[in-house]
Amino acid sequence: MKLTMYRGAAIVAVLGMLSLAACSDDNGNNGTGPDAPSAPGNVQATVSQDTITVTWDAVSSADEYGVRISSSSDERTQTVQSGTTTATFGGVNRGQTYAAQVQASNGAGSSGYSASASVDVPAPNSDVAVIDSDITTDTTFTADRDWVLDGPVFVGGDCGPSGDCADAVTLTIEPGTTVYGRKDPTTSVRGSYLVVSRGSKIIADANPNDQGCTRPTADSVIVFTSDQPRGQRARGDWGGLVINGQAPINSGQEAQGEGDSGLYGGTEADDDSGVLCGVRVEYAGDDVTATDQLNGIAFQGTGSATTVDYVQVHYNVDDGTEPFGGTTTQTHMVMTGIGDDSFDGTDGYQGFMQFLIAQQRGDNADQGLELSNNGSTPDASPHSSAVLANATLVGAGVDLGSGEIAAEGSSSDAGVLLREGSNYRVFNSIVTGFGASGFDVEGAQTAQYADNRLAGQTDPSSTLRFEGNIVYSNVAQGGAAADNLADESGDGYSQSENENFFTESGFNNMLADPQLASGAFDIGSMSSPPNLVPSGTPSGYTAVDVSALNNGPGLVMPTDGRTLQQTSYAGAVEPGTAVADAWYSGWTVWTVGGDDSRPAPGS
Repeated sequence: MKLTMYRGAAIVAVLGMLSLAACSDDNGNNGTGPDAPSAPGNVQATVSQDTITVTWDAVSSADEYGVRISSSSDERTQTVQSGTTTATFGGVNRGQTYAAQVQASNGAGSSGYSASASVDVPAPNSDVAVIDSDITTDTTFTADRDWVLDGPVFVGGDCGPSGDCADAVTLTIEPGTTVYGRKDPTTSVRGSYLVVSRGSKIIADANPNDQGCTRPTADSVIVFTSDQPRGQRARGDWGGLVINGQAPINSGQEAQGEGDSGLYGGTEADDDSGVLCGVRVEYAGDDVTATDQLNGIAFQGTGSATTVDYVQVHYNVDDGTEPFGGTTTQTHMVMTGIGDDSFDGTDGYQGFMQFLIAQQRGDNADQGLELSNNGSTPDASPHSSAVLANATLVGAGVDLGSGEIAAEGSSSDAGVLLREGSNYRVFNSIVTGFGASGFDVEGAQTAQYADNRLAGQTDPSSTLRFEGNIVYSNVAQGGAAADNLADESGDGYSQSENENFFTESGFNNMLADPQLASGAFDIGSMSSPPNLVPSGTPSGYTAVDVSALNNGPGLVMPTDGRTLQQTSYAGAVEPGTAVADAWYSGWTVWTVGGDDSRPAPGS
């Protein structure tokens, strides 16, 4: 993006017409009322793909603003009310220069249009590369073309449960690259999806020159999405992303991945399957059978040297992200519109996850967190003793009286479900809006681990923990225990037992309003994401210092230096943060059909 001055006779003519229009719009008040406002200053225009965003400084006397963008062959206008100083225009013509101007209006009249800011809209990628076979050599997906997956594509060959092999390759994806999954592949009856085999790596890093992973921009984020036009995308258009590693699992030394996605698991706790930094996966998932489904991203036996940070999964058929065992840490994760569990985990997962957002949608959803150990052998080892901290989980199963996410139904089950011998440890999180419960201990083995914690035990292989959490307005509006805590009589904790655990002195849990804005329940868009920032912290709340768990038993630390961070608040974002400054803002998408995502390949 660059700002330039207009050149050429045609542009002079356009600006001349705008100047005349400005003069004709200037209405005086003849001394009988307030003056018409002055034109806004500091008008700026930025572009991402085919979307222009215009910003300006507020005019104190303005009631509304008229925003206009124009090129040699296109002109568009918007009216926005005072209180906002931004306007977004999507689907503009590629390869053209646009001028942006803003005028202010009130009851006395309108200002002239402001000085113009110009912006060059990049031409579309003219080159589209179709990948219809496995990747068997080191390969780079560059940002100067669009990449289309046509059927299942495997990166490298399986290297077994340990060590390197000749079949290992690395797929590198440049910042700003878009990879499309073909909805109707020509090569297979199965959907299109990408699998990284054991021993191989994916390096998808939106900020490769920075120290560590940092918040991406709309332009630098690496996007995996559907090949369908924007506005017409849906869950299950393509299969998703699977990464197989060589780290330990509790379902055997190795296991076969769902959706015929290859073998995973092994003996290398510090397995390195690559980097996902600044990545979005959209409109994926594949229901092979009722029990054999592809997640948005499946981390199958991946290890502690695998970096996952600033990642979103949007509108997936099955779970958003799921570690099947392994030790990979995930931070700054966003799950939106997921058709099953937003976050799942099973088979001996021993990493940590911190700063997590889930916003479900009423048309289709299940758990916010579904945390398991092993479905067939609940006490299998290694135990699923992962640490999850600072999650904001927003369900669409309750009529909260405002917001848009439940408009298509009332789907959302439990906010946090601990089951199948889970030893997970969940701290400092917000759970609201779920239809079945906010907190649920299910199954005899899981209940035993909860009992052990009530008895004062702390061994992560024989306890579970749920502490420092705020649960509110699940099942029905309000903070009563009956409206928030599950009843699993006969198969886990009864409602009174869930309440006894939840309210245990020293666990610091609260049934209290988390002080989320009503905008947390709105759909939003990339340019105007939902407000998931609490306005404050409930009186009497005390966060658990999760940093004390670093390098402790049952937790394998990431090799990239990330650690659990101590916070004084619950939820994914510190209260009082401006939405524009929140870590999830500026690179995530929110609309139902993909209007705020990248355009279709070659367009």
